[in-house]
Amino acid sequence: MQITNRLFDSLKNLKVKNQLIGMYISVVIIPVLILGSFLTNRMCNMVIDRAINEASINTERIKERMNETIKIASNVADRIYVDDKIRTILTTKYESTGEVVAAYNTETTIEECLKNYSEIQSIKIYVMNETLLSSSKFTHITDEVRKQEWYQNARLREDCLEWEYKYDEVMKKDYLALIRAIHNKNNGLIGVLVININPERLQNIIKDEPYDTLIAVNQEIIETKGNREILENQLELIRQEQLGDSEIYKMKNGKNYIILNAFAPMKTKETSLEICMNMSIKSITRTTIEIIGTSLVIMAICIVLTGVLIDIFSRSFSERIILVKKEMHKVVMGDFNIRESIEGHDEIGELYTDIYATVQEIYRAKVQKEELKRHQKEVEFEMLARQINPHFLYNTLETIRMKAYCNGQKDLARVVKLLSKLMRRNLEVTEQAVVLKNEVEMMVDYLEIQKFRFGSRISYKIEADESVMKLKILPLIIQPLVENAFVHGLESKIGEGKIVCSIKADEEMIITVEDNGLGIDEVRLKELKMQLEEGGERLKGSFGLYNINQRIKLYYGKAYGMHIISTLGKGTKVTVNLPKIIGG
Repeated sequence: MQITNRLFDSLKNLKVKNQLIGMYISVVIIPVLILGSFLTNRMCNMVIDRAINEASINTERIKERMNETIKIASNVADRIYVDDKIRTILTTKYESTGEVVAAYNTETTIEECLKNYSEIQSIKIYVMNETLLSSSKFTHITDEVRKQEWYQNARLREDCLEWEYKYDEVMKKDYLALIRAIHNKNNGLIGVLVININPERLQNIIKDEPYDTLIAVNQEIIETKGNREILENQLELIRQEQLGDSEIYKMKNGKNYIILNAFAPMKTKETSLEICMNMSIKSITRTTIEIIGTSLVIMAICIVLTGVLIDIFSRSFSERIILVKKEMHKVVMGDFNIRESIEGHDEIGELYTDIYATVQEIYRAKVQKEELKRHQKEVEFEMLARQINPHFLYNTLETIRMKAYCNGQKDLARVVKLLSKLMRRNLEVTEQAVVLKNEVEMMVDYLEIQKFRFGSRISYKIEADESVMKLKILPLIIQPLVENAFVHGLESKIGEGKIVCSIKADEEMIITVEDNGLGIDEVRLKELKMQLEEGGERLKGSFGLYNINQRIKLYYGKAYGMHIISTLGKGTKVTVNLPKIIGG
């Protein structure tokens, strides 16, 4: 705190121009640089996060398209597995080539599948039946085939479907292949089904990906887009970590992100398919960095231009301040012959106009000073008179009371005492809150005086618990309400008049003054309510209520105030709601 105070004190000692430049640097340049650095970093992180999310979505899309191809191949394998004609061909012992050719001609399932599904490159069944002829659809299981790992795995898996990346000895090429052993009713091996997937299908799945991508089966890469060597190295690095769907890995050198989606194809137990995507942070953020660089250049140009404008503005501002200072110095030295105005109509120009007007008033102020002294003497005299008159009135009332008491007129003496007490209270009242009990006593004094005046024509009732008597209330609220009830409701009433004052305090203090007097007609009641609610022009004869309502709202707030209900010829009910304030 001390360092901050010293800094501000040192700034106050600088010239106005230097203060403005310092403010420009601290309020504009420094925050812009900080904000720019923050936004740059934030934007790069957002771009990277978006790219990672997009890559995860892309791997899911590749997975779905791979599953479509896998589903087609699986369905074809199931169809061939249950085809009776194919099973008959595999188990029948033929005696001539003609019989084999005729049997081959009756089988159309394989041809239909190849024709209907472009995803499948070839379908071949490796057969145990020595009487069959080798063709594009059927081929003998040779000793070389028996040594192949895929064939040995197929025999061990019985009828289960699995995927492998195998070499096709006819096409002289590796294919992603669905392999399934075919057994007879006695669970003897009669053939192995191999369905090769069209490589173009796999290429089409990943060819439009924006990042380097590979597809692997059982840790063997079957298709890539981009740098195969880098992808292979990344995949080996990922396999050292825990695998899962759409797991995200960051390269140790901090320059790459890798997305891996590993899953097991449908109807398989041992096959694992992997979709790997490699993203270079540099390639992800290249466009963003270019935009940020352009923005920084524009920002730097703007800072330089605004700096020049601030310098020009500060010079003009400082010159006008110096001019005001010189003119004021002339006034201090007693020279009131200053220029009438300075250039500009801003706050400085308005300030100088006010200064000039003030200087012109100085001479007249000297004359008015004497007049003010005289007027103050008159005020002091009037205040003294106000102090004398009440004392004179109190003394006179006390003399009347004593005379009445000595003459045996005790009722008259009591009323004079009540009147004196009431007047003293009214004259001594302030705008400070008082205890409710004092206000109730003041109201009772007033009611007793009125009972003395009107006799049995007037009766009153006060409903208030002792628990509320210690609450605080703004003075002169209750007694004026009761007085208003007498003046406007009961004085001109024929017959018995009654006033009921109720005071309750739950969450708020509610004061109710109800009389059975003349009441108020609808037109005047509507005008009175509007005047109290909107604070409009005071109605004739409503000064007391208007004054009370205004005092309440000014002291407690607009949420509190007065509400009136009245029926002509039946009476009036005035309710005041105040906050509940416990006395200290």
